[in-house]
Formats: sequence, C-alpha cells, structure tokens
Amino acid sequence: MLTWTSKFKLRLLGPFSLVDPEGRRIAIPSRKGAALIALLALSKDGERARGWLQTQLWGSREAKEANGSLRRELSDLRKRLNHPSGTPLICERDRVRLDLNIVSVDIFEPDEDTRTSDAGQPGDFLEGFDIPGEEAFEGWLRDQRSRLARSPVNHALTETAPPQGAGAVPVVEPGFMWPVGSSDGPSLAVLHFANLTGNPDEAYFAEGFKQELINRLSRLRWLAVVAGNSGGPRGSTISSQEARGLGAKYLVDGTIRTAAELTLIDVTLYEAVRLQAVWSKRLEIPRSVIGTALDECLQELVAHLGAKIDHGEQSSARERRASNANVTDLLWRGRWHLNRLQHADSDKAQELFAQALALDPHSPEALINVTHGLTWAIWTGRQPAQRVHEMRRLAQQSMRADPSDGRAYWLAGTAETWLRHMQPALDLLFQAVDLTPSLAIAHAQIGCTLNLAGRPEQAGKYLQLARRLSPFDVHLFFVLGELAMTSSLLGEYREAIAYADLAIVRREQYWYAHMIKIDALLRLGDRQQAAVAFGELRAVKPGFVTSYIDWIPFEDGSLNRRFTDSITAAAAHHSSTTTAGDLSHH
Repeated sequence: MLTWTSKFKLRLLGPFSLVDPEGRRIAIPSRKGAALIALLALSKDGERARGWLQTQLWGSREAKEANGSLRRELSDLRKRLNHPSGTPLICERDRVRLDLNIVSVDIFEPDEDTRTSDAGQPGDFLEGFDIPGEEAFEGWLRDQRSRLARSPVNHALTETAPPQGAGAVPVVEPGFMWPVGSSDGPSLAVLHFANLTGNPDEAYFAEGFKQELINRLSRLRWLAVVAGNSGGPRGSTISSQEARGLGAKYLVDGTIRTAAELTLIDVTLYEAVRLQAVWSKRLEIPRSVIGTALDECLQELVAHLGAKIDHGEQSSARERRASNANVTDLLWRGRWHLNRLQHADSDKAQELFAQALALDPHSPEALINVTHGLTWAIWTGRQPAQRVHEMRRLAQQSMRADPSDGRAYWLAGTAETWLRHMQPALDLLFQAVDLTPSLAIAHAQIGCTLNLAGRPEQAGKYLQLARRLSPFDVHLFFVLGELAMTSSLLGEYREAIAYADLAIVRREQYWYAHMIKIDALLRLGDRQQAAVAFGELRAVKPGFVTSYIDWIPFEDGSLNRRFTDSITAAAAHHSSTTTAGDLSHH
C-alpha cells in the first residue's frame, strides 16, 4: 500500500509533466487536459469556476457543446489523477480545484529536478505548448509567460541559479498569486452573497446569483475576475489581510432578502486596499417575474460595475508618475485623456496608446485602445474614408487578437457603419453584444446604425437599453442624441427636442443634437425658437459649417439635405448679418 509521504510533481517550466508521489509519470494525452491543470495550478487556491475554464479552453464553441467538452475532460482527468489515497482534482457543481497541498508546482516549489535548458536555466513556461483557435487560452498563456519573465520568481530562477542546476533555488509559497500592482490590469473578487431571507432554500439562489455574476463579469475582457470562498465573509467584515490574500484590486459582495412580493439584492463595490465602499446599488425584483427580470438586472449590474472600475482605473493611472510606465499604465492614462473629450487630450491619448502597442505589439488591449482612439478622432474630426478603412483594419486585427472581446466587434461594426455598409455593420454589432451583453456603446451603435439605415422604428429599444446600462458614461450624450434622431425620423418632434436638450446638457458643443433640435423646431413651425437655437449652436461651436452634416453617413442622402436646409433656414432668421453662404464649406 502506498504511504503518502510525498506529493504529485507538476512541471510547468519547460515541457508539461506530471508525476505521481511514487515517481510514475501520469500521461495526459489531451492538450486541453494539460492546459486545464496549468490554469488551476496558477489560480488562487488552485480553484476556478467551471464557466471560466469553459471560456478559456472551449470559447470557440457553442455554450452547450463547450459545457459537455469540459465535463468529459474533467471525467478523464479524475480517472488519471485521483486514487483512494489521494485526490488532487476536486470537481464541484460550479467549481474545480487542484489541491495544492498535495501537488508541488515547480514555479512555487522548485527542487533539484526543476527542468533546465542546456544553459542551466529553467525552460520556458509550458514550452512548445499552444492551443490554436482558442484565443482566450492563448492570451492567458502569453500573459503568464510575460509575467513570469518579469517576476521576482523568475529572476531567482534564471539569474541566480548556479550552472547545470547545481544549487538551491528560493522557494515561493504554494498558491502564490502574481502581484496585483500598477503593472497589472484591474481585478475584481466576487465574495459571498449572504442569504438574509430566513429561508435556507434561498441559499441556492444566492450562490447561483453570485456564480452568474462571475460568469457575466468574465466577459469584460479587460477585467480579471476571481471568486472568494462560497461561504466567505462579506466585504464589510473582511480583514485587510484577507483582502490582500484575494489578490484583487476591487471586491464586490451583497445580500439577498425578501420584502412583500419583492426580492431585494443589495450589491456593494469596495476598493480592496482601504476596504472603502465606492459604489452600491439595490436591485428590486418582483418575485412573480424574477425568472425573466433577473437577466436584465444582471446585465445592468455588470455594466455599472464595469463603468465604476473603469473610472477608478483611469483616475489612479492618471495620479501615478508617468516615468517608467508599463503597457497597462499607458493604456489607462490614455483612456483618462480620451474621456476628457477634448482635441488635445485625444491627441495625447493616441500617443499613449501607440506607446503601449509598441511595448507589446500582440496585446489585444493595446490594439483595441489604439483603434478606439482613432475612432474618436475620425468621428470628431469628420475624417475621410481612408482613415475609416485604417480603423476597420485595426478593428479586424483586434478581433483576431481576441475573438472573445465584444469591443473589437463594436469598433469593426462602427467602421462599416461609417462606410455605409449597414448590414455588415449590424452583423458585427450584434456579435459584439452577444459576446459582451453589458457593452452599452455597442447597443447604442446598433440604434445609431438603424437610424442611419432608415429604420428608426427598430432603433429605440437598443438606445433605451444603452441608456439604462450607461448612466455614468461620459458618452451618454451620444445615446441621447441618437434617441433625438430616432424621434425626429419618426416625426415625434417634441420628443426629439426633449432628447436633444438632454444631450446638450451633457455636452453643449454636440452640434449633432443642436442640429436635430433646430430641424424639429422648424418642423413644428417655430421659426423664432429655431433661430434662437441656431444662435446657441454658433455660440458653443463658432466654427460650425454645414459641411459637417455632409459627413453623417445616412443611407438616404436626402436626409443630409433636409438637415442642411433646416440649419440654413434657421441661420437666415437668426441675424440679418448672417447669411446661408457664411455657413458653406470653403
């Protein structure tokens, strides 16, 4: 009988290898099986949600097929690894764990057998390993290799190891998490959702809500999502030491209770270092419709959490010193500048994004932000089709870099809209929201594209959803402007004026909303107010000319002429010294 005095030995530096406590090699014939073990070994406490593993390794497949593939892979791995005397792989309903108490990982516990190259240095992380077609895993693999290359662990292994591996290597504690500092992107730990209903059966709902929140947050490709223990403490009682142990910059937790016919879900977001609550929200769901309303509430919750964390990362990156900035810092500083909505800041954002891409030409995040920066410059500068083609090329490159990121499809769809390719644009935009349902700007762009394609009767629901998902977004003026356009195209001119006014309050220089308001006032027969509205436009946008309107990519060119004629008529009534000719492009 085997006496368990040793551990399984997992080798990730160099070619993958797994050896049992008796020194027998465990064959893992499936490449995805080996990848699954590596994913668990480098996770907090060796644990991951099934949904996350499924996305990493079978993200190219339909959800049902991917789920079945994961089940089959886990079944095979259990047969190969688990024995009565030791169970390193633990599979629960929603989670999978590798028991790091009985599995030694060479990155954390190097020994004399640590695999080395001919130069006496450890081999590359998962040397020669890849899974073509699974971009999520390939991105994770690139990220881990990059982090290992610059981590103190790797310096110890590669810079201080004696020749031919003839010396001890410092040991890192098992379960080590790569440090979450300024060099890393934002990370969020989802803690316990406490069942305060008084009904023990509701504990299943609380845990299910938490798991679904994790699954949906994981679609935000710029945000690393980890799960706290299912029975862990709430953020309000968690200690700073426990918070640091989670390795996340932000924490979210909540409570679930009932009142009358409502289910009340209170959610709080914390900044982890100081355990400071930065945002909270109460979801009130009628119990009679909870099955259908829950999806909508989760979509809204993910959008709001993402927006708050996005804003926090921009602010903290702006406050850090610019010297020796890494890719992540450059991108978040660039986003801060881009969201100031000023031409000088737009130029600075593009400069920072370009620096980030130069540091890591394969970074999906850098590619997406470079494309986003160009998108804003094209839109605000009404730049020519040549620049839109450049944007489309970058967006397609972003899609190849990470096919699971909805933002890349949104940018590609926007380029097609501006090129007046409306159906390809809509196909890409619907892919964007399928991948990232909480991506408000993609829903808004669907509404915008439908307006431009002459289908305003279909646009409103997408724009209203975008408005609900993005109450904090600096680009909310765009959503409101498109709602104004929808109303205008439907002949609902008073409603168009109301939406245009809301857009102008958000951004008074937004000439598009002024244009819609002026046109609506004229169609209501109020020439005097239209002239006043034109004066307001010239006051905040003195360089405005009617050639701006020519750039709007309406599929029906008569709409460009309609709005140009309205502006010209309002100008004629505004002042006897202002003529329509003053507005023409020259």
